[in-house]
Amino acid sequence: MVNIRLSRIFINKLKNLHQTIFLFIVVIFTSQLSFQALAVEIDTWQTVAEATIEHSDRYTKREVGYYTYNNIVIPTMTELSEALRIVITNSSHDVLAEDGIDDSGHPYFVVASTNDKTQIYFASQRGPFAYTAELQQLISAEIPSNEEVNLLTVANMAPSSHWNNPILANVVAGDDTQEAVATIVGAANSNVYIIFDIVESNNLVFSFAQDDIPENLVTSWEVAHKTGSGWIVLKNWGNASASENTFRANANVSASKVRFRFRAVDGANLGINQIKVISEIIDTLPEPTSNPADGMLDTDLTGYRGYTDENDVTTANVGFFENKIFDDEPNELIAEAVFADTVNDTARLKAALNQSKREEYGGVVILRANPNGQNRFSLSHIAVPSNIRIEVEPGVVLEMRGIKEDTYPTSQNEPQNINKPNRQFLFSFGRSNGPGNLLADRIENVEVRSTVPGEKFIIDAKTNMPHNYGYMNGGNGNGVVNLTRAIPIGLFYVKNFAISDIEIQDNHTESVAVQMFADADYKDGAYAWRFGSKPIFLEDRYVKDNPDGTNKLEGSSNVPLKTDSFNNFLNENNEVVADMFAIKRNPTYGRTPVKGSIKNIKATNAHTGYGVVQIYGGDWIEIDSIEVINGIGVRLEAGNGTDNDNFNRAGPYFSSMNKINISNVKVTNGFTGVWLKPHSKIMKDITVENIEAIDSGTALLVGKGAFNCKASCRDLTRGRINNLVIKGDISLTQTVFDEPVAEVGNNITYLLTDANRQYLADLNNKTVGQLTRGDLQQKTITGEQTPEQLAALTPDSFDNPSGTRWYKIFPTAPVLALSMLSAENIGDESATEGFYPVDFSQATITSNGLPEDTLILYRGDMREPNGTQATDFIYK
Repeated sequence: MVNIRLSRIFINKLKNLHQTIFLFIVVIFTSQLSFQALAVEIDTWQTVAEATIEHSDRYTKREVGYYTYNNIVIPTMTELSEALRIVITNSSHDVLAEDGIDDSGHPYFVVASTNDKTQIYFASQRGPFAYTAELQQLISAEIPSNEEVNLLTVANMAPSSHWNNPILANVVAGDDTQEAVATIVGAANSNVYIIFDIVESNNLVFSFAQDDIPENLVTSWEVAHKTGSGWIVLKNWGNASASENTFRANANVSASKVRFRFRAVDGANLGINQIKVISEIIDTLPEPTSNPADGMLDTDLTGYRGYTDENDVTTANVGFFENKIFDDEPNELIAEAVFADTVNDTARLKAALNQSKREEYGGVVILRANPNGQNRFSLSHIAVPSNIRIEVEPGVVLEMRGIKEDTYPTSQNEPQNINKPNRQFLFSFGRSNGPGNLLADRIENVEVRSTVPGEKFIIDAKTNMPHNYGYMNGGNGNGVVNLTRAIPIGLFYVKNFAISDIEIQDNHTESVAVQMFADADYKDGAYAWRFGSKPIFLEDRYVKDNPDGTNKLEGSSNVPLKTDSFNNFLNENNEVVADMFAIKRNPTYGRTPVKGSIKNIKATNAHTGYGVVQIYGGDWIEIDSIEVINGIGVRLEAGNGTDNDNFNRAGPYFSSMNKINISNVKVTNGFTGVWLKPHSKIMKDITVENIEAIDSGTALLVGKGAFNCKASCRDLTRGRINNLVIKGDISLTQTVFDEPVAEVGNNITYLLTDANRQYLADLNNKTVGQLTRGDLQQKTITGEQTPEQLAALTPDSFDNPSGTRWYKIFPTAPVLALSMLSAENIGDESATEGFYPVDFSQATITSNGLPEDTLILYRGDMREPNGTQATDFIYK
C-alpha cells in the first residue's frame, strides 16, 4: 500500500492541477515506494457514498458570474485516500474555472482537505439555479517496485543560453545516443546550468554520463536544490569522471526544484547525456529531521513602540508639529522691481535665514511682492537651518531655477549642474552635504507657510523644468520616461516641522513635490558580503581589510552571522531567529523625519508615479487637505522595492512609517488619492479619512509588498501595516466616458473595468479575448531611441506625458485593497507572502457614474487585459 504519511506531502500540493497532470504525478510518486506483489490495472476514482456536499447561498461577482462555498460533510470514522475531488454531477449553469473534466465529462475541483471550503463559480445565465455534487477519492494503482522514474522532464527544463537546446531536450527525454553540447566560452562564471522542476521528493540520486571525448569532457559539476532561502548546494563543485557520475543526497533532503551546473576547461565545449534525477526506493524511510524554524512567527504583528531620540530616550506619544518660533521683528525680503533672467534671490534669502536663526526664540523671514506688483523670486537650493519660519505672501511665486543654472549658475563650481541640488531642490530640511559627511544633529523647529493662513503662495516647478525624455537608470523604470526632477520641499533629518498653503505648478517632473526621506549614507542597507553567488550576512558592515586588497571574506571585521544546518540564523543562545530580525541593518536609513504637519497643498500636472506628498520614512506626521491634478495625492512607500533597493534592505524598522494621519485628499485625472505600499517595512497606526477621486484610477490603493526575488532575498522580507483604519467618505466619480483620462501606473492596469476592455478592443479592432498588454498604449515609443530622437519627443508623443511606463485608463473602483486576496480571505500574512488586513468598518465608500457598482477590488480580482486571471502578478 502507499505510504500515507509521505503521500500527504505530495497530494496537498496538487489542488489546482488538471486531471491528466494530477494522475501522472500520482503515478510517478507511487512508483517510488514499496508495494505488495499484486497490482491494480489502473488508478480509479470512487464516490465516497457517506459524504455529502453542502453549499452556501449563491453570490454574484461582477464580470464573472455566480459562486458558492462548498463544505464536505462526512462521518469522522470514514477512511479516505489522500487524493480527493468534488465532482459537479449536474448543473443548471455552466461551471467555470474547474480543475479538470472527468471521464464522464463532469467538471471537478481538487480538494486538499475535507476541512477546506471550495469556492465554485458558475456562468451568469437565465433560469433557476441548481446543481448536485459528490465527493470522490482516488484508489491508486500499484506498480512493480523495481521501476525507476526519471523526475526530469523537457517541459520544465530551463537551461542557460549556451546549450544546443534541441539535442539537450532529446537527452533529457531519455535518448542516450546523443550528446548535448554547451559552449563554455562567454558563460557566466565559466559554467553552464540546467534547472528543473520535479515532483517534490527525497532519497534523491543525481547522475549524468558523458562520452569519452577529451574536447567535450565535463571537468567538474555541482547540484543544488531551491528552498525559501534560495539555492542550497547539495553537492559542491567536484571532479567529474569520464563516464557515469552519480551523487546521492541526504535522505532527509526534500526538493521540488533542482539545478545542475557543469564546468569545462576554459575556452572548450562540454557534453553530457543520460542526465537523471530519481528517488531511490528503500524499504525503511528515515524520519525527517524537523527544522527548528517550522511554525516560527517570522513577522511583527506589533511594530512601532515609540520614538527613540538621539539621547536614547523613548517617547510613546510624540505628537505632531508645535510652533516654537516667536519673532516680533521678522526679516522681510521684497521681490526685485524687475524680474530679469539674471535675477537670483538665493544669496540674500540665505543671508536672512542665517541672521534669523541666531535669534533667541527663533527667527521669521517673510517674502513679499514688490510694491509695483512684481511678485517673483528666483531661488536655487535653500538648506533651511533650525528654528526658522519662512512666510510667503499669498500669490507670490517662488521660481525654481532649473535650467537657469546652466546659463547663470548659483555656484560657479557647478557648471552644467544637471543633477545637482541647486537645479533640483528648493527647500531642504536636514539634508547632509553628502553621504560621507552626515549631519551630526537634526534640524528642528522649522516651518514654511503663507502670511495669511489658508491662502496659498506658488512654487513654480514648471517654467525652468522642461520635459527631458530618456531611459531611467535603476528602479522599476522601463522604456522612455521624463527624467526632469524637481523637489520643492525635501524633509530629511528633521524634527518638529510644518509645511502649508502652497500651490505647486509642476510639469510631470520625476519626483514628489513634498517628500519625507531618510538622510542616509546610501551604503548597503544590510550588513552583508556580496561578492559571491549569494550574500553572506555579517555581524558588522563589510570592510575590505585583506592585506592584498582583495574582496575575500577574511579578516576580523567580516564575521558572518551564526547559522544552523538548515541555514537558519541563530542568536547568542543558539535559538533560531527569523531573517527579518536577525540580519543587521544600516542605521543611517533610520535618520527620517519625525513630528510633522503637511497641510493645504495643491499640485497641478503632477508626474503619474509621484504626485504631491510622499513619506519614504517618518513617524508622527499628519497630512491634511491635499489636492492634485494628475499623479498621486499622498503615498507612503520606502524605496522602489526592486531587488537591489537599499532602503528596503535596511529592514522592517529603519525608514518605516508609523503614527500617520491622512485626511481630506482630492485627485483629478490621476492615479490615486492615497497609495499605501509597505514593501519590506513593518508600519503601524495609519489612518486615512475622506478621499475624493474624479476621473482617476482609484481613490485608495492599499498595496502588498512585492519583490521580483520573492523569498530568495533574505534581507527583503515582506512588510505589512498593523492597524490600518479607513474612515469617512471614500468616493470615485467618472464624468468622462468617451476616452480614458486617468493617468496611472502598471499595477492598476490589472483591474480594468469591462467598459475599459471593450474600449480597447474597439480601438484595436479586436475582441476582448484577443487583447494583450501591448494594447494598453496607443502612442508607443519602440526600439532604441537615438539622442536626437529623444530630444525631439514631446508630451504629445505619449499616451501619458510621464512616459511609456505609464498609462491612461478609465476609473476602476473607489478602493483597491491589494493587500488582501478577497473580502473573505486575507491571504498568507507571513514575511514570505506579506498579505495583511484593512479595517473599512468606519468608511462610507461610494462609486458615482462608473458602469460597474463595485466598491472594493482585491488582489485576487487582478486580471490580464483579456480577462484571464493574472495569477503571477497576484502572488508577486
